[in-house]
Amino acid sequence: MADQSVRDRIRDLVLTGDLRPGDRLVERRLAERLGVSRIPVREALRELVHEGLAEERATRGMVVRGLDRDDVDALFDVRGALEDLICERIISHASEVDLDRLDDVLGRARDALRRGTADEARVRNAEFHVVLAELAGPVVAAVMEPVAGRMRWVLTRHEDPAEMHRAHVRIARELRRRDLETARHELRLHLLESQAEVGARLS
Repeated sequence: MADQSVRDRIRDLVLTGDLRPGDRLVERRLAERLGVSRIPVREALRELVHEGLAEERATRGMVVRGLDRDDVDALFDVRGALEDLICERIISHASEVDLDRLDDVLGRARDALRRGTADEARVRNAEFHVVLAELAGPVVAAVMEPVAGRMRWVLTRHEDPAEMHRAHVRIARELRRRDLETARHELRLHLLESQAEVGARLS
């Protein structure tokens, strides 16, 4: 497994747009940029391929992967099919300490918005959905893993990170209240709005 900090740092470069779709991911350059050896970079890139954020091309080597409108719609379909299960399992199985993880992500997104660092806020907003899947349990998290990276990338394309943050606050509040129907409604509405907003930008 790759050094987590190296993987996370490269992932953040992709999610914030510092590395854009089609950009080459050259081990030597990334290692120099991050101040590490090439070995953890190589391992991190393999994991990012698995996450769907990078891909191998015959002519260019490893590059940042892009997504088109059809890809985005398919990803939201997958997530939408699992949203009821995610809410049900969190409410049934997550402890108050588990739910504190959502509050932690929300706090970091809020701090980024207050500092005016929109790109960081988008990354934290995407992280919120990763934590949701993890709180639903290891089986659900494993099912989501192959699309997790792609969903992170999609959610960082959202134009208004403040609006996304507000939606996340509402979802977390209803999960904390153990209100299954309202939590499902808020999550479903949020995903539909995000799909429309991101899809419009890719059209």
